[in-house]
Amino acid sequence: MIAVALAAFSASALAEDGVTNDTIVIGAYGPLSGPSSGLGLGARAGLELAVEQINSAGGVNGRKLAVIFEDDAFSPSKALAAVKKLVEQDKVFMIFGLSGSNPTVGTLNYVKDLKIPNYFSIASAPQVTHPFNRYFFRGTANESSRYGELYSEFITQFLQLKRVAILSGVDENGKNEGDNLAKYLDKWYGIKPVMRAELKIGDKDFTPQLLQAKAADPDIIALTTAAPEASIIIRQGRELGIKQPFFGGGSTVDNVVIANDGFVAEGFMGPWSVPLFPDSQHPDMVKFREAWSKRNPNAPKGRPNLFDLWAYGDTYVIAEGLKRAGPDLTREKFIDALETIDNYRVSEVASPRTFTSWHHIGSSKARILGVLGQHWVPLAWDPERTSEIFDDLRKH
Repeated sequence: MIAVALAAFSASALAEDGVTNDTIVIGAYGPLSGPSSGLGLGARAGLELAVEQINSAGGVNGRKLAVIFEDDAFSPSKALAAVKKLVEQDKVFMIFGLSGSNPTVGTLNYVKDLKIPNYFSIASAPQVTHPFNRYFFRGTANESSRYGELYSEFITQFLQLKRVAILSGVDENGKNEGDNLAKYLDKWYGIKPVMRAELKIGDKDFTPQLLQAKAADPDIIALTTAAPEASIIIRQGRELGIKQPFFGGGSTVDNVVIANDGFVAEGFMGPWSVPLFPDSQHPDMVKFREAWSKRNPNAPKGRPNLFDLWAYGDTYVIAEGLKRAGPDLTREKFIDALETIDNYRVSEVASPRTFTSWHHIGSSKARILGVLGQHWVPLAWDPERTSEIFDDLRKH
């Protein structure tokens, strides 16, 4: 009896949190309420579709995926509370961050020493991957430094424009993108913005910032903010007589801009980090869109969006890592397995992800799309300069 009890105790002590004989529990968080709820609702829908498909196909090494999703309302303090609950109360195997940079950064000090895998799909905050942390992985979203590199090269080398105005959010994501655009305009091309103004997520009137931009007479106005705010800025800018093109940040390429602005949105440009746009007729996107619509029959206009696609593709990356880790699943084996991911993606609806033992940045690519005829279409541009981000990680 004593031997049996000791054996049972030993097996229990060695078992990983969140792993049973038939289940792997993943903890996720993102904004399901508040002005940024479109981000979290999209991410949750993409995650849930992928989990449903994975489980229907037999799960991962005989185990089904189960997800506990917490609403962070786009608040750093609520995100931290959500992650603490998932770790300490729910005892999840890993954390799947499906929120923006502000909330995500609010969780990092807590999780950085816990040796619990954290996979971040959306946040572009540099702190996710700098300095390198064995337990942090960045999925689809580019680091904000990379956005700065891409935007500055596109604006100055492809569009051949020099006078750049920047309207940037005061949130972590918008500020970082604006800072890095200004940084690389100066560092790589010797150009300083002709003006810069800040704005808040959830605001409805951007007349003061737009009047400042108009007075500076720029060649182009960069908007490092979210899609709902970008759509208001574009419409109000045209009403104020601003004729210069608008260029959006990493989360502005969204059908909500076209849905809200109509033909006023024509010519708006921004980055897109997956191969296909949601209205593509490519067979992979058609298949995704049909499956997504079946699960979300009463979705608002503009969906599925970028965040549906990001979370969908990254959930499959996580499942692939779990599969490669084998049936005797541990967190350390999962980390080792993720570091073998090389150019993996579920289909053409996702960008390829690659991780190594020295960098956990899944993707650094983006294409530029523009609104033409009420559709987002790709522009014939590819960056020529290599990123400095990986050089910095190699040094350390």
